[in-house]
Amino acid sequence: MASAVTQIDRSVVVARHCFGGIGDHLSCLIGAWWLARRTGRTLIVDWRGSRFNADPTMSSNCFFSYFEPRQTLAGVQIIADDTVGSLQYRTPIWPTKWTPAGLASSNHLKHSADEVAAVNELVTSDRNPAEPTIVLNQWVEPPPPPEMVRLLLADLLATNPIRGEAQQFWDQHVGSAFAVGIHIRHGNGENVGARAAYWLGPIALMRQLSINARNDVHRPGLFGRFSDNMPASLVGMSSQAAAERRFCRKVAADFHAFTQKLNITNAVPFLFCDSMQIIETMREFLPTLVVRPKLLPGKGDGPLHQFEASIAGQVTQDGIRGGSVPEKITLDMFVELDLMQRCQALMYMDSGFSILARTKLDQSHQLRLQPNRINRLVTRAMS
Repeated sequence: MASAVTQIDRSVVVARHCFGGIGDHLSCLIGAWWLARRTGRTLIVDWRGSRFNADPTMSSNCFFSYFEPRQTLAGVQIIADDTVGSLQYRTPIWPTKWTPAGLASSNHLKHSADEVAAVNELVTSDRNPAEPTIVLNQWVEPPPPPEMVRLLLADLLATNPIRGEAQQFWDQHVGSAFAVGIHIRHGNGENVGARAAYWLGPIALMRQLSINARNDVHRPGLFGRFSDNMPASLVGMSSQAAAERRFCRKVAADFHAFTQKLNITNAVPFLFCDSMQIIETMREFLPTLVVRPKLLPGKGDGPLHQFEASIAGQVTQDGIRGGSVPEKITLDMFVELDLMQRCQALMYMDSGFSILARTKLDQSHQLRLQPNRINRLVTRAMS
C-alpha cells in the first residue's frame, strides 16, 4: 500500500464497506455509483475494513480481489485499489460524522436512523450536494432505476478465477437447461428480523416480532449472539420444525407453478441457501435440486457469512465487534453470486444477496417468495 498521502483534487462519492453482509456492500456500491454518475463525481470504493477482506491487517483493499480491476465503471471514474487508505479527501465531508481521520481508518462508523434516512433521501433525489466528499456505508433504499444499474452490472465482472469456477460447475450441473435460482435465507439460528414470518408458526412469530420491536438496532455498540444488536432468534428451534417444513413444501409448489407460468418444462431448480437442514428438506420436495457444495456452519451455529469466532472479539472505537469471514466461505459466496446471475429466472426471499440477479432479470422472470397468509396478516397487524 502506498505510504505517501495523495490529495484528492476532485469531488467524490466514497462507498465504504458496510457492517452487514455482501448484499449491504453491493447496495451501498450501487447507490454510490448512481450518485457519482448523476453528479459527475469520481467513485471511491473502500472495502479495507470489510468482513470479506482476507488481509488480517485490514490495510489492503479487497474490492479488486473479487471484481476485475478497471478505471471506470459504466462511465464513472473509479479508484478502488490499495491507495484508498492514503487518499486525503477535500472537506467538508458529508455526513458530518466522517472526518479525514475516519476515512483514513478502515473502521466502520455506525449511523443513526436519521442518518440512514438522510443518505437514502440524497441518493434517490436529484440534488448535487455542495460538499466535495460524500460517504456511504449503508444499504440504500429504494435502489436506482434498474435500467441504469444494468449498465453498471455489465462492467462489474467477477475475477477470472471466480467466473471460471462458476462456469465449470454450471457446465457440469446445468448446461443448456433453463435454470431457476431459488434463494432461501434461513439464518441458521440468527435473528432474521421480519423474515421470521417465513419460518415460524403464527404464535412464535408474534412473540419474535414483539421481542424485535423492543430492540433498538441503532443503539451504540453491538450486542446479541452474533453482535448485530438483534435479540435471540426463535428460527431454527426444534419446536418450529413443522413450520419450516411447510414453507419448504410451499416453495416447491411455487416452483412448479412459476415454471408452468413461464411455459418451461424440465426446468432446473438451483438452490442458494445457508442451512443444511433446509437444503435436505428441499431435496425431498424437489428431487432434481442443484446445490453447489460449500462449507456450512453446524445446525443452529448462526449465519453463513459471520465472523470467524477466533477473531470476532476485536472491538473498534464504536464498540463494534469486527473480524473477517473465512476465506473459503467468502470465495464460495462470490462463486454463488456469479452462478445466481446466470439463472434465467429467480425465486427469492427478502434478502440483499440476490440484488444483482434481481436487477438483471425482467420482472416476469422473478417471483418474490411470500410467507403463508396467516403470517402475512400477523406481520401486518404487528407493524
